[in-house]
Amino acid sequence: MEQSYYIVESLWDGYRFDYVSIGSTIIEKAIIFYELDVPFLYSLLLGDIEEDGSISAESRSNNGDMIKNLTTVYRTIEQFLNNNPRALVAFQGNTAAKTRLYRIAISKYLDRFLDRYLIWGVRCDNGRHEPFQINQSYRAFFVTIKSLST
Repeated sequence: MEQSYYIVESLWDGYRFDYVSIGSTIIEKAIIFYELDVPFLYSLLLGDIEEDGSISAESRSNNGDMIKNLTTVYRTIEQFLNNNPRALVAFQGNTAAKTRLYRIAISKYLDRFLDRYLIWGVRCDNGRHEPFQINQSYRAFFVTIKSLST
């Protein structure tokens, strides 16, 4: 993606990335990669940093910088996977609209992503995962870096 993005601060040995979203307001944001019970499987959380330091994934900031935020998330996934090449990152929107937005963004840049990454979607109709397909509805996504032997 050749869009502009926010500079992130890497925390927690590269499992958390904080940045400041500057749009109609200024919002502190965090991207966190949580390791799940399955080895090398991580859940991605994007949220606003609240005044008490907690992270809210439920916020709808509508800050006018959606593309820059999505590009920042992409760059952070890229950095995380480069540092953790065996990792599989899972993510979804906290609403159907956000999940659809992620699907549209992946579709737009799919040809570039597939050079370096394997991307799967979890279908809405049957819950099965499959290699990402444009114009298919998904409820979640998985991404991992392609191995050197692929």
